[in-house]
Amino acid sequence: MTRISLFFLAAALFAAACSSEGASDLMDKARGLEKADNPEEALPLYEKLYQEHADDDNAPEALFRCAAIYYNTQKDILKAATTYELVSEKYPDSEYGHKGLFIAAFTYANELANYERARTAYEKYLSAYPDSSMTETVRFELENLGKTPEELLESLQQPTAEEAPVTD
Repeated sequence: MTRISLFFLAAALFAAACSSEGASDLMDKARGLEKADNPEEALPLYEKLYQEHADDDNAPEALFRCAAIYYNTQKDILKAATTYELVSEKYPDSEYGHKGLFIAAFTYANELANYERARTAYEKYLSAYPDSSMTETVRFELENLGKTPEELLESLQQPTAEEAPVTD
């Protein structure tokens, strides 16, 4: 009985070690392909890494890179935005969590004109990452959500209450 337990323990440890190596290998290959200007070939490796090794340290970056490839190479803007948002949902504390949520919100607003979804994502950002260096940018985006470039320029050129001249 003890031999069988030891065998299964050894097999489980071996599988865990292989799994971690597999994730690193996938990441190295995907990065190499992307650097060699082959993002379409890198994409399935990033997807496999995220799907099969979701708890690996490389998974947040792999999912983030998937979103970037959906956006830049495949031109699937909606899939990119939802994938960036997924990075934040799955890995909120990773270095890619706040970046993914900001890019998702910005993409919803400026590429897809889905202002409701952008507002939700921006508000979630402020709630989840109140101390981020991007907080002021997010507030600015929220205040100007849906404005055309002309409207935005006009509002920026108008003096604020503190800047308005005092007339007597």
